[in-house]
Amino acid sequence: MKTLRLVAFVLISIFVIQQAAAATFAQQGSAAPQGQAVTQAMRSEANDFYQRQDWANAVKAYEAITRLEPANAVAWGRLGAALHFMSKYERATEAYKRSNEISANATTMYNLACAYARLNDKGQALEWLDKAVQAGFSQPQTLSADEDLAGLRSEAKFKELVSRAQANATPCAARAVNRQFDFWVGEWNVETPQGQRAGTSSVQLILGDCVVFENWTGAGGGTGKSFNFYNSNTGKWQQTWVDNVGGVVEFSGEFKDGAMRYAAEVVTQNGSKTLHRMTFFNLAPGRVRQLWEQSTDGGKTWTAAFDGAYIKKQ
Repeated sequence: MKTLRLVAFVLISIFVIQQAAAATFAQQGSAAPQGQAVTQAMRSEANDFYQRQDWANAVKAYEAITRLEPANAVAWGRLGAALHFMSKYERATEAYKRSNEISANATTMYNLACAYARLNDKGQALEWLDKAVQAGFSQPQTLSADEDLAGLRSEAKFKELVSRAQANATPCAARAVNRQFDFWVGEWNVETPQGQRAGTSSVQLILGDCVVFENWTGAGGGTGKSFNFYNSNTGKWQQTWVDNVGGVVEFSGEFKDGAMRYAAEVVTQNGSKTLHRMTFFNLAPGRVRQLWEQSTDGGKTWTAAFDGAYIKKQ
């Protein structure tokens, strides 16, 4: 896709690339010809050609730069892109490969795959798309729309790669552990064990399905919100609850035996300690029970602070 190739070598950190280039340059023992070096004027001119999409002159400019700086990954990548836009796909693959050897990059791999697709080399195209996705390529819409890849879209492997790119873009949506609390998502009426109205709750998936977001409105006018998420650093589910009178509880727990089980310890400024445990039971489609219990004697006895039956709105 035109836009992707245009910006690919602008968004890469020049500092990182130059550091990688210097290391490779030293390892290979290569050096620019005696007394010659890339000048700022050469870089500016090459960039100007590239930005103006003057591909023929961009090719000449970046060929000159890569001769003097053979370990400049950005220059090789831009050379590949310019050749690509000129439909010189064979030469583009060589430039892309050189760039990727110096500094592996998912976008470069993607562009290399596109060049191979234009050459009707489906095997190499799919192989490099696979490498791009493994390296983190996360633009499924680009895969589905890029005209370079039109000849691959009927391939089963291509469809798999689109799905994997989508998983890269929204990893929480794709991971089973992040979906353990989805049974609480929905619009709910909430009742007490006696069948009285306790309130309503709107529970939504937000932030790429990484957060189960609760919006609670009690029958008495109180409100509260909670962020629920799986913390991959700790391997635990966490809930941060805040209400309209400043109450805050930080829960941690796990999905176990078909229920989400949280626990917390709250210590006030005067030193009093309250233990909390909260369990969400997935009773049936459209029915959830939330039991919130508290203990002020170190867990010897527990009192129900809230026991609500969630009934999904029709």
